[in-house]
Amino acid sequence: MFFNPSSGVKRRQPGELSQLQDAASAAGLEVIRLTRDLDVPSLVRERMQRGQTLFVAAGGDGTINSVIQALVHSESILGVIPVGTYNHFARDLGLPLDWRDALDVAVSGATRQVDSARINERFFVNNVSMGLYPELVAHREEKGRDYPRWKARVHALIATLQKYPHVTLTMETEHHQEVIRTHVLMISNNSYDLSRIGIQAPRGTLEEGRLSIYWLPPLSRLALMRFVAHYLAGRVKETPGFRSFRTARAKLQSSRPRLRLGIDGEVFTINTPLVVTIVPQSLLVRVPREG
Repeated sequence: MFFNPSSGVKRRQPGELSQLQDAASAAGLEVIRLTRDLDVPSLVRERMQRGQTLFVAAGGDGTINSVIQALVHSESILGVIPVGTYNHFARDLGLPLDWRDALDVAVSGATRQVDSARINERFFVNNVSMGLYPELVAHREEKGRDYPRWKARVHALIATLQKYPHVTLTMETEHHQEVIRTHVLMISNNSYDLSRIGIQAPRGTLEEGRLSIYWLPPLSRLALMRFVAHYLAGRVKETPGFRSFRTARAKLQSSRPRLRLGIDGEVFTINTPLVVTIVPQSLLVRVPREG
């Protein structure tokens, strides 16, 4: 079990860290605490060579992303204990959000085969974002984990809106080619239900075998605030100029040699061009047993 002790810190009760580690050890799992310099994919591959087949990510979506890099296209299984802030992937899988119940599922649940996706050489399970979102995350993390999170978010919002970054891309798919200039672009592994109210827009399936691409035309700051209001009210498609479509593959060219991206909620800087593909039925995950 790869355990990220810095995930979802504000949601935890005192003593939960040690309780989770003790329970995982009692269930027969080797517990490895994540640090910034830990090469998780290499550790997973090393354990796979020893014959181990279950790898549990205890953390948020970023923790899951680090673990799956070695699991895609393998016979090994991913277990998820959602102790992060948002836990999008766990919610879309229908996993319990209580860590005790999630540990039971990770150890003895059913196995389900789902899609993943890939951008250049990195796999992801949720989405890739460009423009404003990765800048927000980068500015938020500038303050560090010990800084009050609400203050870090305010700092990030002010800094991002002052800079108000955009990207200009030439996008090629199997259907068409066009030039996009936008402040907000996202490519997801399967489709989100954008009619749902609130920040948790779920995916109805993780086995559709398609990417979904969403973007907005260039917006003023005021128009962006209106879009956020539409998003929270489940009325994204009412935003003028909102575009979306599904595809199996997209290539994105940029005049910049490298772009800062949000991948499963973490910030990465990736060389261009960007090639994004769906990887159908490529990841085995533990889910609750029916009934």
